[in-house]
Amino acid sequence: MSIATRIAEAIGRPQGDKHVTCTHCGHDLEVARRAMSISCPYCNKRLILEDYKVDSYYAVRDFSTSGDIVVEKKGHVVAPIKVANLTVKGKVQGAVVALGEVKLTKTGYLKGQIAAKSLCVEAGGFLDAFLRIGDALPSTETASSGAAETATPPAL
Repeated sequence: MSIATRIAEAIGRPQGDKHVTCTHCGHDLEVARRAMSISCPYCNKRLILEDYKVDSYYAVRDFSTSGDIVVEKKGHVVAPIKVANLTVKGKVQGAVVALGEVKLTKTGYLKGQIAAKSLCVEAGGFLDAFLRIGDALPSTETASSGAAETATPPAL
């Protein structure tokens, strides 16, 4: 047994790989536990694996990670978000695609579109959004571009 393995067991850190889902193409991947970003072998796009905590104004073109995002009370995000889990204590404006849970706390404000497996809204939280909750999530390209879906008319 190596020294690193013994130290890891002593302090309770798990060894080996972790499973993540690509936020761009949806494929499941196995990556090193300490990796911060990788290139997806299926879609060849950069995949960020880190967790983020936002406590100030943050406006970007695309905010995506296979980790979790926590928007603190003083945080304000203006961007389309693709994430594993999202917790909103501050303010979020934009389309959200979450592979897991979106949690809106009592101080949270969320305006935009949400596509997630589950949604939790605490009493006092402000939600103004088009919702798509459940296992069948739309493609991330549609949700991030803000494009509306068009229904095909039935054949006569």
